[in-house]
Amino acid sequence: MDYYVYPLRFVTPVHFGDTAQGGTLEDLSLTFSSDSFFGACCNELAHNTEVLYTFIDDVMNGRIVMSSLFPYYIDGDNWQYYVPVPMIRVETADIVTRSYTETKLEAIKQKRLKKRAYMRASQVKHFSDTVQYHIDGVMPIFVERNVTTQVNMRGTQSRPYYVGNYRFMPNAGLYIIIGFSDENQKNFFDALIESIGYTGIGGKRSSGYGKFELADDPTWLSEGFYEDDIALYDMISAPQESIRMCMSTCVPQMVEDIQRLKQGQFKLKKRSGFVVAEGATTQVKRKSYYALAEGSISQHSIEGAVIKIESDALPYAVYRNGRGFWIGVDLHE
Repeated sequence: MDYYVYPLRFVTPVHFGDTAQGGTLEDLSLTFSSDSFFGACCNELAHNTEVLYTFIDDVMNGRIVMSSLFPYYIDGDNWQYYVPVPMIRVETADIVTRSYTETKLEAIKQKRLKKRAYMRASQVKHFSDTVQYHIDGVMPIFVERNVTTQVNMRGTQSRPYYVGNYRFMPNAGLYIIIGFSDENQKNFFDALIESIGYTGIGGKRSSGYGKFELADDPTWLSEGFYEDDIALYDMISAPQESIRMCMSTCVPQMVEDIQRLKQGQFKLKKRSGFVVAEGATTQVKRKSYYALAEGSISQHSIEGAVIKIESDALPYAVYRNGRGFWIGVDLHE
């Protein structure tokens, strides 16, 4: 299988809802999950049933695999790709300070480390040292957060409400890793992702949010040039015996997989919200489900499954990608 990185440059603000925080219009996520991106792909293909179900079948059977969308940052000529911080406990070294000021600075550094959600792909192999010795790397600024006021004109009385959004910095955006089993699938996806860019992803697309274009040509990871894309390929091609980290929204189905999770460290996130389908007269509240969050750690890769969502209010079944995209991480190098 050949793996490519697609870097997306957003030309409008984005609204990626965060259902873990309650799912209000003010709650935001910096990244975009693989199940939601897959849903956007399916919605874009809904006008051609034959092509749609071929795409779903390819994903369902692992002929096309995809990660969630994570931030990238361009520093001069260097492309930096960020991945989730692995969910693994590392014993920290004792803090030796000689003054109140030093103690305060170390405490601030530890809090900042605990809150960090992403790290450069090339630094994952140094993760143990980063935590153990409180190495506090400086994170770039990916986005600027804004809140806009809009008015709900439905009903007898207009009511204002607030919508949070992110605007990416000129040298930042999100990237997705896609694996293809043959060249025809890549050519198909190249056209698909260009089309989705005009439609947009995330919420409030009717207000013009979520539109993007490719920031650069897709990078074939086996011919990586930068430190981080080389690291991504090394982790993707790592042996199955290595510790595995989840890079997608994964919904385990097998009892054996659920038992295996007890040997790792993971976080579940609630996936809920509304489904929009071409031809539907209204948004449909979908049934909630729980998935492994990106950054979860397991001793073995977990396959997961594509979820089928049906409703009488939908003209056709809607699918969400719960298949796992796992990479090998050596956290103690």
